[in-house]
Amino acid sequence: MKGFLQIEINKEKKGVQFGMYAIKLLTEKRGITLNEIGELFEGVDQDPIKAFDLLVDLLYAGISNYNLINDINEVVNYYKLYQDFGGVDKDNYDKIFKAFLETQISGKSLSNDEMDKAPKDKKKA
Repeated sequence: MKGFLQIEINKEKKGVQFGMYAIKLLTEKRGITLNEIGELFEGVDQDPIKAFDLLVDLLYAGISNYNLINDINEVVNYYKLYQDFGGVDKDNYDKIFKAFLETQISGKSLSNDEMDKAPKDKKKA
């Protein structure tokens, strides 16, 4: 399944499911628009703190989305997740980014300006 992974956090397996609702949670958490999502990834390879913050935010959105989809009545405690993420194996970092990036829409980048435009009426074209 695209955008899905399981990850061990503090010796507990967590389901993570990315998709449009996870993206909504992420943009709301970050106070950005859908068009600005690509900017979140700029410089993460040179700034470990920025990368860590983004990974936690991605997981927060993905775990919250997974819980909602699967009727799991567990609210994700962001601050506990942030604390516990320090113990996550660094090999999982790429897996998290890749799972998120798999949720691209129609093969286009999530930061595509076309996504915010009204659909064209094909009958008038």
